[in-house]
Order: sequence, then structure tokens, then C-alpha cells
Amino acid sequence: MNFTAKEDYGLRAVLDLAARGSAEPVQTREIAQRQHIPEQFLEQLLAALRRAEVVRSTRGAGGGYTLAAPADRISVGQVLCALSGPLVPPDLIAGDTAKPERATPESAVVCDLWAAFRDALRGVADRTTLQDLLDQRADDERDHGYMMHI
Repeated sequence: MNFTAKEDYGLRAVLDLAARGSAEPVQTREIAQRQHIPEQFLEQLLAALRRAEVVRSTRGAGGGYTLAAPADRISVGQVLCALSGPLVPPDLIAGDTAKPERATPESAVVCDLWAAFRDALRGVADRTTLQDLLDQRADDERDHGYMMHI
């Protein structure tokens, strides 16, 4: 459970696409500039997201990226798993069950803890969609947009 710039930038990139709707493809350069993401790194992230069918790419002069589905059908969990794989490595949850001679009561309890972490992370990540994040962004802008400074 080590979230890095990879996950942060990947989420920001797909949220950028979601904010622009699905009409026209958005070029990598534009996303990189708006989100302050190194363009070469962003290209790698978008390639992984394309392979996972989170985004679509269009080649050519008018090409770029769009979401592969509506924002309310893409979860944060899908994005994170596309970029990094499972949120908690399965071998931690399996623990020493593959090697019964090494299994101990402590290893069983720790495996249960890892499974609980996985379930909690999945619960948040899989329940939260890109649309939820867009809605939260709109609420934040509305709350902070009309502040008067004296």
C-alpha cells in the first residue's frame, strides 16, 4: 500500500479527461500542462490505462485520449489497479498457507489483517467513481468561489 506519483498523476489525468467530457480527444501535452505532470511519464501512465480499457486513444492530428466509459462507470479502484495492480499484494493475504509447515497462529492473524486492509481500500476505491470526484470538485469550487477577502 504505497501510493506514489504514479497513482496520483494517473488519477489526476483521468479526472482531467472526465472534466472535459467525451466529445473530443485530449492530447497528452494538454493534460501534462494543466496537471503539471511530466509528459513522458504521463504517456506511460496513459498507455497502462489504455491497456486496462480505462481510456481510449485516437491516433492522428486530432488524436489524443478520451475516457473509455462515462465518468460514473469508472471507479478509482479501476484506475489504481490499472496503474499498480492489486491494492494489497495477494501473497500477503495468502501468507504461509502455501507452506503449511511455516503457518503459525500469528501468520494467520496477520493475513486476516491484510485481507481487512484490502477490503477497506477496495470499499473506498471501488465505491468512488470519477463522477464522484468531479462532483466533489464542483462542490469545492462552489464553496470557495464566492469567498470575500477583506
